[in-house]
Amino acid sequence: MRRSRAVAGLTLLVSFVIVGTCAYPTEHDSSVHVSITPVSILFSGHDTVVAARAWEVTGVADSQAIPNVVFVWSSSDSTVATVDAGRVVGIKSGTAIIRAAALNFDKGQLAAADTVRVSAPLEIDSVAPDTARYGQVVTVFGPGADKVVLASMKGALFLYPYPFSAQHDTTGYGQQKFWIPPPAESDRITFIGNGIVTQSADSTHVTKRDVYEPNDTAPHKFDLDAPRPFPYPGTIYNLLLVFNPALFFEPLKRGATFGADWYRFRHSTARDLTIILTAPSAPGTFQTFVTDSLAWTGTTYAIGPGSWTFGPGSHACHGARFSPSEAAAESTIVAFKNAPAGVLHAIAIYGQPASYGLAVVDTYASELPPDAHEDDNSCNAADLRDTMQAPFRDTLTIENPHDVDWIRFHYINGGLGTSAQFRLHAFPGTHPDSLKDLDLYVMSVPALGDTVVKLVLADTAAGSDVNRTTSLATGDYYLAVVDFAGTATTYEVCVGTVPVLGGGFCNTNFPVPPPLIRSRRR
Repeated sequence: MRRSRAVAGLTLLVSFVIVGTCAYPTEHDSSVHVSITPVSILFSGHDTVVAARAWEVTGVADSQAIPNVVFVWSSSDSTVATVDAGRVVGIKSGTAIIRAAALNFDKGQLAAADTVRVSAPLEIDSVAPDTARYGQVVTVFGPGADKVVLASMKGALFLYPYPFSAQHDTTGYGQQKFWIPPPAESDRITFIGNGIVTQSADSTHVTKRDVYEPNDTAPHKFDLDAPRPFPYPGTIYNLLLVFNPALFFEPLKRGATFGADWYRFRHSTARDLTIILTAPSAPGTFQTFVTDSLAWTGTTYAIGPGSWTFGPGSHACHGARFSPSEAAAESTIVAFKNAPAGVLHAIAIYGQPASYGLAVVDTYASELPPDAHEDDNSCNAADLRDTMQAPFRDTLTIENPHDVDWIRFHYINGGLGTSAQFRLHAFPGTHPDSLKDLDLYVMSVPALGDTVVKLVLADTAAGSDVNRTTSLATGDYYLAVVDFAGTATTYEVCVGTVPVLGGGFCNTNFPVPPPLIRSRRR
């Protein structure tokens, strides 16, 4: 009887082992491996759920999923990240290894391990390059770097964000680009974003020259046919052919009374173009002009014998200097209608250090719509239009601040006792009349060898109303309307003849000029 009970006990034990093996297998198989979905970056205070799967290697490149597996989770540093049943919680900045092992498989299995970085919503790992000039672009890397809304450093309240540069990968690791503007100094960069204020780990060394130096006696060259810096159709940035908002008029060299930044733009087809140079921090301390020909002689700058210039205070005609007085400008805007293929030069002559920006736009950009005479930025451009026959009357527009309109006209002397008459009146419009101040100049067509234009009439009184007469011989002349004040406006101009007995073409249907309300020093 005792023997029978022993056999029964052994049978029961074997049965339990068989049942246990079916429900809770214990494999001794080194071909088992575990995988988990990677996290890579997790912001502190946030959590995420990762999934684990067990696999059995069945061939050289084949694996088969093992169903109904229970996993054991662990974290190498629970002060950085914890894990429970696949739920990972970020505690503080740092790294921790999250592991998942399949229960009931021996140590021969290949458990899963993933390094998780726990980060603040914004952490800056690096800024490259570590040395930069003014106007150079630096790239910021780190979790949340694509969410930076403000970057600053010593001497510069903010860095200029580079359009469309913010991006991040699937792990949340971000990057963004910024221009370094003057007067920034070598320093760690401070960043604000995602509600966090932080700094770069290392300083960025600033070289106090801009990216286009040296460009004082030889121009920095731009190919306007090259790929656009911001190829984003449907946005205003797509129109930019050249753009840098963070350039610098460097300190003058010892003994120098002025410095220069010189740019050369080449384009192969006729197109509308606008060149803009703006330095609002230093109005009146620099002079900028655009020209079709410029060279350094070894001692000074010289335009070609038949060339033109356009810029506040510089409007040369066929190589002859024309420098009308204009109020101090903080920017130069030159808009061309169908600028012919070739080369354009822009140069800024400055007298003190200052920050400035440069842009070339692939369109005609103006404050007011262009008039029917555009392009009339130079006497050379006026030559390409039909010569106006006096008498004539026209309504034109000063499209941008400190613009100038050129008209080439032919005048026939009416005989003894007659005079040429010139009238000008600015209309009410975008700006109050009190801000408008147009000057009118009449000059002979320069002859070969002329170094200065020969004026036959100049009205530079304050205001925008002119009614002047002068004796004029039969021939071709230029009429130039110059915006002294820097205010875009629409105006009417008339050229005619006053006969001996009075009257005349320009004395009919012309607006009555308002009284002057201010004076101006010349």
